[in-house]
Amino acid sequence: MAPRRREHDAHAVELVEVAELDDDFDVGQTGATGRTTGSAGAHPRGADAGRTGAGSSTAGAGRAPLGTGAVGEQGRTRGRRVRLVLAVVLLACGAGASLAVGAVLERARADRVAAQAGGLWPVASEPASLWRASTGEGPPAAVEGQVVLTGPEGTVTARDITTGGELWTARLPPGTTTCGPDLLDPGVQGSPLVCVTDRGASAGAGRSGDRFPFLVTVLDQAGQVVGSRALTDGVEAAVPLAGGRVATAVLGTDGVVVTWEGALDGAVEQVRTVGVTPAPVDAVGSTGAEGDSTAPVEDVGLVAARGLLHVRSGEVSETFDAAGEPSAEFSSVQARGWLQEGSLPGGSSARVVDDRRTGQEDRVDVVGPDGRRRFSVAGEPFVPQVTDDGPPQVLVVRMPGFTGYDASTGHRLWHREEWPEVLWLQTDDVVVVESGSRLLALETRTGREVWQRWLPTEIVRVFTDGDSVLLATLGDELGGTGGASTSVVSVSLFDGRTEWRMTLDGDYYEVVSAQGVLFAMTRTEVVRLGRGTRRYRVGDLSHR
Repeated sequence: MAPRRREHDAHAVELVEVAELDDDFDVGQTGATGRTTGSAGAHPRGADAGRTGAGSSTAGAGRAPLGTGAVGEQGRTRGRRVRLVLAVVLLACGAGASLAVGAVLERARADRVAAQAGGLWPVASEPASLWRASTGEGPPAAVEGQVVLTGPEGTVTARDITTGGELWTARLPPGTTTCGPDLLDPGVQGSPLVCVTDRGASAGAGRSGDRFPFLVTVLDQAGQVVGSRALTDGVEAAVPLAGGRVATAVLGTDGVVVTWEGALDGAVEQVRTVGVTPAPVDAVGSTGAEGDSTAPVEDVGLVAARGLLHVRSGEVSETFDAAGEPSAEFSSVQARGWLQEGSLPGGSSARVVDDRRTGQEDRVDVVGPDGRRRFSVAGEPFVPQVTDDGPPQVLVVRMPGFTGYDASTGHRLWHREEWPEVLWLQTDDVVVVESGSRLLALETRTGREVWQRWLPTEIVRVFTDGDSVLLATLGDELGGTGGASTSVVSVSLFDGRTEWRMTLDGDYYEVVSAQGVLFAMTRTEVVRLGRGTRRYRVGDLSHR
């Protein structure tokens, strides 16, 4: 989806082919448009081996050259078509109808972008702190339009995600309560609120105080209890999941048995066994456990975060996705991208083949809905952390270097010799990768470099509203602060210039996106960031 031009950016679209920005994100040193007039080798580091040039080739035969624009001919063509449609409507129905159609198209686009993991509603200016609330006894949960917080003595409170106003408060049985899905779970939409209360962990009570200590409660969006049930005897841990489900852990003979089941009906969806850590023994084979020849059982832990379930038993841990399949991605389910079933054009799926024992190189097989292989490409999948919408039209793999292939035909479109660390963002028009200390934006269909900038700090997470890429960075970027800080930098996808920057000092935790909006999470509170009526200089996020 091509980024739309904002009115105040219209003067910046006639760009040089490569816009190299400075080291410290200071747009004021690059001129009003964010462009530089120096040569590509003017930076102190000189020309890197991975730069476009002799080491880069394109295979987009038949495509018109990019010229001097920064967003690509394909994006411009799409924009011209939209303008043509609007012109016809204008002639037929008048200006009022044209504006109405434009507003509908723009809203539909914003809806699609915001619905993606890492997607945001338009963030045209530096956000303000709209509201904040204590996270209470556990991590924030969410249902559509609400942030749900747990408090002492079994209280659960829902706040409006936009205003922070309290919508309802419910009181559950005493104990340690965890509600879900968690705030950052991509499966929040359409999910009911599920709370798991460990009644055996209440003050003064042990596991023997209640034979069935875990109680599951499902609430609707008004805070009314839909139903509840006690989990079976022997459950060691339980956590709520999206889709009206819970995960439970029971000690079995071969390890910890983890079950994905319906919150109220207990219907089993998936079962996995995770091995436990054996207890150390002495020279005569004793474990040191008095009166028991068996090994002591390590504590079992379950944590649901960002749509993934993390299982721990002693030093053994495994991570599973929402369907109960093993996952190598600990931090974010969105990193699976087009590797998810049926996520390629036409409902096709990707199959990763990695068999180093036979000497075969890594490859990706694309299989149609009928199960037949359509084509294969050599290399390991290079999946974007964030997209703006829909199935990718280009598959990017590393082999080494990295290459773009047409996602429908497998035709090679372009290749670059460098090997970047992260593919942060991919849209129909722009691919944004991190390579060394640089952030590179490439045209998705041609691999042509649109802009680049140097990174003085570490990127920890990215977001997009379709026009910009928002970088959450970590580092001692501000002189005299005496320590590291978290910043959010908005970078235009058109030309790589800085649009705005905010800095979070003090007791920060992380910047995250949920339901299309930004939050700053500290260890004690959640802060909603968004449009405000005043310019915002973010200071200490803790209460003053």
